Amino acid sequence: MSAPSTSRYQAGWYRSGARKRPISIEQSRGMSDLAWRNSSRLITGLILYTGLGWLLSRWFGHQELFMAAGAMVGLGLSYYLMFRSLAHERQDEQQGTDGEQQS
Repeated sequence: MSAPSTSRYQAGWYRSGARKRPISIEQSRGMSDLAWRNSSRLITGLILYTGLGWLLSRWFGHQELFMAAGAMVGLGLSYYLMFRSLAHERQDEQQGTDGEQQS
């Protein structure tokens, strides 16, 4: 029986930048706030528009149709708001790094 190899395993892409760039507590809190905000938008949109679909179904009938349509509209609008906020965060981040480079 031979001894195990002493060569080190080469980490993949998922470990490549984890130790290279330390982040501050403010950046960590900002990322956490953004994650909570986006997940809240997704859940709220789904519940709100599914509920509106349920109310419409109680009024018009066809419960499955209006609830499904409300859920799809809610998810679509939630994703739109999430991507818009992420794009806005990225623009703010790029403007912040451009300002630091000019100084």
